[in-house]
Amino acid sequence: MPRTLGTLTAALVTGTALALTAGCGSSSSSIAMDPASDPAGNPSSTPGPVEGAQVLPLISMTGIGGQASTTAAPLNSAGDITRFVRQFPSPLTQKRLRSAIVAAPSTPGHDLVGQVVAIGCDRPPGVTVMVNKDGRVELVPHEVASPLPECLAAVTTIAIALLPRS
Repeated sequence: MPRTLGTLTAALVTGTALALTAGCGSSSSSIAMDPASDPAGNPSSTPGPVEGAQVLPLISMTGIGGQASTTAAPLNSAGDITRFVRQFPSPLTQKRLRSAIVAAPSTPGHDLVGQVVAIGCDRPPGVTVMVNKDGRVELVPHEVASPLPECLAAVTTIAIALLPRS
């Protein structure tokens, strides 16, 4: 009986450790916004960096959840903001994100978008706003210079960007 209990305990500890570190990979996939759902309704035209885009300071928090997304979410209305922050279960996290979004500059002729750009052990040092060959806007996280090999809890990084309308 003691040997069986020891084997079960070791399996449980190993499984828990694997589950904790599984969320610590890097996020290197491109993040895109479909031109048809562009907040302004205007698809971007040429591939490359988005001229005049302003990326606000990244928000990184440990163990808050969220999902790395393939599309940027518009943040131009109260409904947009509610839909975006709903993915985070903690009311404190939601409050912090709402505060950051509301504090973003309000510039005529621009739209605000937000996106979870990485979930893993590391916080990307920045984000580049790009248009891909399909005309989609991508918030692309910069590579981390010295990635951590493992972590106890995943860090969620959220980017908020101000984009000029085409």
